[in-house]
Amino acid sequence: MMNESDHREFTFEELARAAQEHLTVSRIVIADDDPDSRELLRLALAGPQIEICEAANGADLVELLAESGPFDLIVTDVLMPWMEGLQVLHSARAAEIRTPVLVITGLTRPDLQAKIDRLGNAKLLRKPFGIPELRAAVADLVAAQA
Repeated sequence: MMNESDHREFTFEELARAAQEHLTVSRIVIADDDPDSRELLRLALAGPQIEICEAANGADLVELLAESGPFDLIVTDVLMPWMEGLQVLHSARAAEIRTPVLVITGLTRPDLQAKIDRLGNAKLLRKPFGIPELRAAVADLVAAQA
């Protein structure tokens, strides 16, 4: 049951602070072709001990994984220019990169969940989502890694 406090609007600072409380990763890569989405994710996941790298497309994500890894968490959109997020993740898994992955998308394709499940150590989060859902998804992935 939801109460009045469930509908409270939060500032970006409050959301970022709340996300940090339970985040136990130190290196995150965020890949999304929408700069506003990347900014929101960065604000929600940032912290004093957390390094965040950003990619604007699949090719940039491949480059970051190859040259700047390892990362503790990958957050990626599905549809991006140059290479889709799932293509990058399939390649990463083939290269033995087992980093936890949070896949975010606005797509409603029925086969998408099965594709994410086959990646292993990955979770699907559908847009639009709130900061509590983002935090819960990250916590689930981190807990599964421990």
